[in-house]
Amino acid sequence: MMKSKDCSKTLLLFDFGTVLTGLSKQRCIAALQKVGCGRIAYYVDECRQEDLFHELEIGGSTESFCNEARRQSAYTDEMGVLHPCGATDEQIIWAWNELLTGVPVEKLRMIHHLRHDLGYRTAILSNTNKIHWEKALREYFTADGLRVEDYFDDIFLSYQMGMIKPDDDIYIEVKRRAGQSIENILFIDDSEKNCRAAERNGIHAFHDATGERWMTALMPWLNGDGKAAVIGNFDGVHRGHLSVINTLRTLATERHLTPIALTFDCHPRSVFQTDFHPEFLTTIEERVSLLHAALQPERDDDAMADVHLLHFDKEFAAMPARQFMADVLRDQLGVRLLLLGYDNRFGRSNPEENFDTYRQYGRELGIEVLMAEPLDIGEVRVSSSHIRAMVKQGCMEEVSECLGYPYSIKGTVVHGYEEGRKIGFPTANILPPEGKLMPPNGVYESEVVIEGEERTRKGMTNIGTRPTYNGTDVTIETNILGFIGNIYGKVITVKLKRMIRREMTFDTPEDLRRQIEKDRAQII
Repeated sequence: MMKSKDCSKTLLLFDFGTVLTGLSKQRCIAALQKVGCGRIAYYVDECRQEDLFHELEIGGSTESFCNEARRQSAYTDEMGVLHPCGATDEQIIWAWNELLTGVPVEKLRMIHHLRHDLGYRTAILSNTNKIHWEKALREYFTADGLRVEDYFDDIFLSYQMGMIKPDDDIYIEVKRRAGQSIENILFIDDSEKNCRAAERNGIHAFHDATGERWMTALMPWLNGDGKAAVIGNFDGVHRGHLSVINTLRTLATERHLTPIALTFDCHPRSVFQTDFHPEFLTTIEERVSLLHAALQPERDDDAMADVHLLHFDKEFAAMPARQFMADVLRDQLGVRLLLLGYDNRFGRSNPEENFDTYRQYGRELGIEVLMAEPLDIGEVRVSSSHIRAMVKQGCMEEVSECLGYPYSIKGTVVHGYEEGRKIGFPTANILPPEGKLMPPNGVYESEVVIEGEERTRKGMTNIGTRPTYNGTDVTIETNILGFIGNIYGKVITVKLKRMIRREMTFDTPEDLRRQIEKDRAQII
């Protein structure tokens, strides 16, 4: 849902019970038992609407309600003796009113702020009854010396309208009475069933099961704090991802939304497979940095563009897609537009869900769901899986073409075996980052950026186990051409441009030195 520039064109509909009023089923049950009407307590305990309370909620008389309560509470004992209920109308009404505990003054002040300071239209839409409503008018809308008319433009009550949530008719009537001047209607209710019915009838819904969340979550939902989001693993943040993000930024600008990217703090498979060892094109740190750069604002008013790192665990994985869209995207992050990649899936695995399903959920939740086009380079569809395959083959030029930048390895320079220094080729050694996909062992033309420097230096990088020296651990050693100095402890970024050759074993260090001379000649 996008906020209209004229707030008076938006109607905020508040449920009365739970969303505004605190309810205590046990207090009501205890009161009914005290006056001898305990046999109707199951209606309260199970929140049932049929029979006794249903008639009251659609306009039945208070007298009929009290008579029926007495009738259902009467019983015949084992001796066949009838025990009528002797509760008076006043006692039954008192006990039934014990369900209500009051409307917190901070909720009333919030509604007053929404209406009088911000200009929204406000109303109540509730399946309440005459008994409860009359008590509320007497006791609950008197904060700061005001009346109910000071908080709400309209009151839609089931007992006055003769219709009840979640029936479609009540929402249709609300829209009719709201009139054409209202462009957006937002309904806040604790019942998921009622919210779905509202959404089915073209009314946006904000589900608040406890009635405590809307006070903090509603304003971002309404305000210019709306977000346009993309979600995914974004491994590599390659040109396909960048195409999606560029589309997102264009859409966000058109709709006056803030673009954000959502990604995960671990590989989903690692949550369920303890022996799974991911091979990422980018570490989480690199991925977040690249996403930030892709979202980098071009205008000052885009400055809130951000990357959100979602914690992925078993509880998160079990969340259905619709719940994720409602609870996380809409309510927590204020997402109004969701742009999905052509093969994007999220939420608990459901083979029946697809893009059309997500789009339908979006219509119900007030989130516009769109699909981005895939990116093809020649006959190749750019994807993380394709790029990983190319890295494993050492095809670094094609990798760079798909990524939009050279494949890089970042790490802190550590002391090595100094075999390269002994044969005239000192190297800066870094350890492979955990989880980072390594290309095949071999020699690569590279570029090196040293921490604290802006310039890029030429390099020759060897990835391998140093078989000439009977090594076993994989090391990353870079000869930075023409560089003299001590950079131990500094962070360097090694960008692999192309593979010169595969790893080889030499009979002597001298044979290795001669080969390195030939390798360097291909770079200079």
